[in-house]
Amino acid sequence: MGRVTFSCSSPLDLAAEAFRALCESSVAPGLDISGLAVDLPSGVIRLDELQRLLLAGASQAVRDVVWAEVVRRARREKSWQLAAVGMALPAIRSVAGSLARGFDGDVEELDAEILAGFLTHLAVVDVETPGIVTKLRWAAYRAGHAVVVAHRRAAEHEEEISEQAILSGPAGHPDLVLMRAVSAGAISESDAELISATRLDGLDMEAYAGELGVSYNAVKIRRQRAEARLVAFITGAERPSAHEARVRAIRPVQRPVMGRSAELLPTA
Repeated sequence: MGRVTFSCSSPLDLAAEAFRALCESSVAPGLDISGLAVDLPSGVIRLDELQRLLLAGASQAVRDVVWAEVVRRARREKSWQLAAVGMALPAIRSVAGSLARGFDGDVEELDAEILAGFLTHLAVVDVETPGIVTKLRWAAYRAGHAVVVAHRRAAEHEEEISEQAILSGPAGHPDLVLMRAVSAGAISESDAELISATRLDGLDMEAYAGELGVSYNAVKIRRQRAEARLVAFITGAERPSAHEARVRAIRPVQRPVMGRSAELLPTA
């Protein structure tokens, strides 16, 4: 079977598609669960079937004995790394969903870090003590939570800098600064109106969003991007692109998570 490619952009969707393809391939790895635990049937079982069996109410002891074997194999073979990710996807998606609520950064970057946290801990988790999946889940959560916290702190710091730059920038009333930025093409007229209304006139962003008929987060992200360009105009720095403004609060250098995941795709 050749390398499989997918059009979905979410790291977790990509992992799900790769796991499905792995399970349905002619060279799909299976696990002989004979003798692993008295509660398990005998014979070799497909990985997706094993996933369903564990999710159907298997005991902690059964989950641990199965996951210990999965982890050991994942440390030896890349196909089993994908197997581990795929079998744990319900838990990983739960983590991603909880962290994404209220997060206005790049969700795909967040998902990638969550997946990276899981894979990193897969190499070191203790398989001799109970709660293997729980430990892997918390490792994924910690990685994602670090991104959320870093994004929030960076956004708060950026807002402080932006407000100071607007109010104490070039000589003249702040509205004149906004007008000059619009004339220079640094920001749009609608962005200037947003900044003026919510920064200078004190209009609540939630109320402003209501007037526009959009979400609070949409207005917040739009203002963050506009202010990043405005600060660059005021300070003479290079203006960030829209993508850079969107992900500036994640980490300066991302780990090549998807590159690593792509290597797990089934190959001949």
